Amino acid sequence: MGYRKFLLLGIVFIAGFWIFPSCQKFSGEQEIPAYVKVDSFNLVANPLIEEGALTHNISDVWVFVDGKSLGCYELPTVIPVLESGNHQLILAPGVLFNGISGTRGQYPYLKPYKDVSFNFIIDSVITVNPDVHYYDNTVFTWIEDFEDGFVSLEPTNNSDTSIQQMINSPTSPLYGHITGVGYLDNERRILECATNADQSIGFELPASNIPVFLEMDYNTNNHLSIGMFVQLTDGQFIQYPTVIVNPSGEIWKKIYINFTPLTNRYHNAAYYNVFVRADKFDDDSEPVVKFDNFKLLFKDID
Repeated sequence: MGYRKFLLLGIVFIAGFWIFPSCQKFSGEQEIPAYVKVDSFNLVANPLIEEGALTHNISDVWVFVDGKSLGCYELPTVIPVLESGNHQLILAPGVLFNGISGTRGQYPYLKPYKDVSFNFIIDSVITVNPDVHYYDNTVFTWIEDFEDGFVSLEPTNNSDTSIQQMINSPTSPLYGHITGVGYLDNERRILECATNADQSIGFELPASNIPVFLEMDYNTNNHLSIGMFVQLTDGQFIQYPTVIVNPSGEIWKKIYINFTPLTNRYHNAAYYNVFVRADKFDDDSEPVVKFDNFKLLFKDID
C-alpha cells in the first residue's frame, strides 16, 4: 500500500470516528433530537407577597422531561431532547450558591416553568424564555432597599464608618432612588455593619434543612465579607463569616448567599443578624462599596 493510499484511509477512519458516534450515543429508535433554546428567565412579580425589587442573576436552567432530569445547562443554551410530540417540560431556574461556579443549584424560592404538553418537534429549535416568580410561601424576613430614609445596617463596635445613602440620578429601575454606600480611606479603615449592631435582638430562622438565603446586589472595588452574628441560647454569640465577595469591576452584580449550613449547625440559636464588612489595607486604593436590595428569605412550610 502506497503512502498516499495509507494516508487517505487514515483520514477516512478518523472522520468516521468523529461523525458516526453522534448517532450511536442516543438510546432507543429516535436518533435526531428536538431542541429547546433558553436564553434567559424573566423574574416577574408575585402579587401575593411583598418581595422588593425584582433583580436576579439566574445563570442556569435545570431541565426535566416527563419527570426525568436532563441535567443543568448554563444560559444561554440549546438543549437536545430525544422526544417528539407532546411531553411534560419543566425548566427550573438555577443560580451559583455563594457566587461559586462549583456550587450550582436550583434556586429553591423560584417556582419552575412547567408545560404539561410541550410539543417537541424533531430537528427543530423552539425558544422558551420562561417567566418565573417567587413561591407564595416565600418569607422575606428582612428587605433593605435604602428607599425609606432609614438604614437597617448599623455600624458595630469594630467599625469606624457607616453605610450612607447615595441618591441615584437618574432613578434606576433596578436600584431605585437611593443606594447604600460605604467609603473607606486612611482614617476610616473598617466598615462593619449588622442588622442589629448591639445583638440585643435579631431574626429567628428555621433549621431542619429548610433553605435560608441572602440575596444582595453589590458594586465594589474592594473585597467584602458577608456572614452572620449568631446569638446562642446561653447568651454567647459567634461571628461567622460565610463568603468573601470579590471586587465587581465597577459594575453591579448579584449574589445568592447560602446560610442553610449555618442555620443547621446552630439549629438551637436564639436569633441571627446579618453583617457585612470591608477593610482598607495599606496597598488598597480608597475602597467604595455599594449595596442594594438585601433580602433574607426562607420558605414557610407549615
